[in-house]
Amino acid sequence: MAINATFYLDAGDLASAVSVYLDSNLDNLAPDGFYGNGLITRQQSSGILLAAEDCASCGTPCGQDIFAQGGVGIYLLNIDLGSTASDVGAVIIRFKPQGKPDGIRVIYDSVVYNKLSSPVDGLHQSGTPGNFTIIGDINQTEACSQTWYPNGGVITLDEYLYSGNSFNLTGDSQEVEIAANDISVGQDPDFSVMVIPKLDATPNTINIQVIGDCGGSTWDIEMDCPAPLPSFSSTSMSNSPNIPCGAPLSNIFYFAKVHLIVDPSFDLGLYDYVFSDANGQFPLAPGYYLSNNKVFLVENGIIINIEDCIPTS
Repeated sequence: MAINATFYLDAGDLASAVSVYLDSNLDNLAPDGFYGNGLITRQQSSGILLAAEDCASCGTPCGQDIFAQGGVGIYLLNIDLGSTASDVGAVIIRFKPQGKPDGIRVIYDSVVYNKLSSPVDGLHQSGTPGNFTIIGDINQTEACSQTWYPNGGVITLDEYLYSGNSFNLTGDSQEVEIAANDISVGQDPDFSVMVIPKLDATPNTINIQVIGDCGGSTWDIEMDCPAPLPSFSSTSMSNSPNIPCGAPLSNIFYFAKVHLIVDPSFDLGLYDYVFSDANGQFPLAPGYYLSNNKVFLVENGIIINIEDCIPTS
């Protein structure tokens, strides 16, 4: 049975600590056993912490909507995606800053994801692999720290950890380096979508990290459990938009919905993701495709234009 209590570390966080102590002077070692911070667990044996492991039992079940409103900080969510053979497919995360910019990145199976598509203006992604992508309303940046906005810099943020119903300060902080090309503010982006492939039953834990430094942090996350993406029939890729309406639809592709404007005659929409697989692992190659009498243009795995096909005589 887990017990919540206050312990002390000989380092800035559990991941880098050597031992856990009972007192702030670090005179009395804590008893041997398992210690966790909601993201990892480490076993202390003979007073020494062993290797870190994902804290699967600490994860909040997927399929929930999560709202955060708090101070400047880095917000950590540990989400359980399920660990059975049926818990595979594409994980859809929808992220909406409430006006003021916030940054997001997601870590799954040691891979960092930071690509989003907004129903307002499409692709948002840091130009630096592994960094946060910062999105939000460019007209609400006045409270952002001048140490990083708009040219990048290093900020120190208090940690908030999601307990399943609220975010709580952990007592730790993190230094976050923001590059200028991490900042992708513009129009208010609404619910921007991230797609993460989950190919196997395990690992079952996904870590979502959100940073907010513009006078606080307020945002929503909607998150689906892994499931196969819906499919559609399409032509092969063309280098030209001049695709006749009667061209053969010889391929089955898959999409993740981003668009808000619904066309009852066409499942796909502007700024949707399109993939060659149901797990959302392989984006379609750049170019033109035809589906249901509509020609759509793909860049970066996202639909950026839709027009009518050419009728055949």
